[in-house]
Amino acid sequence: MTIETHLNDAVLSDLREMMEGEFEFLVTTFLDDSAQRLEDIQHQLDSGDSAAFGRACHSLKGSATNLGLPRLSELCRQGEELGYSDQMDAAGELVGDIKEEFEQVTDLLKDYV
Repeated sequence: MTIETHLNDAVLSDLREMMEGEFEFLVTTFLDDSAQRLEDIQHQLDSGDSAAFGRACHSLKGSATNLGLPRLSELCRQGEELGYSDQMDAAGELVGDIKEEFEQVTDLLKDYV
């Protein structure tokens, strides 16, 4: 996979330009908030609440999309679909993929800032 799989440079560049000195704060806030959202996703998976799992994935998907993180966004979209269609059998593996991707983008975003 290339870096473009993980980070959309055009989106990040636009955000950096718009946010100016606040860009680093935006990234830091995203990382902190997303760590909490990942905990919520895991909690909903563990509880077996498929609708809440779908909502938790939807929430992280929106943030990832807004920040230009295409693979993370896509994985969360898949989780959202699994949750809303009550197909939680494959959700455990997907949550592992989401967590792995979040670790990847965390490192890339820290380098980007």
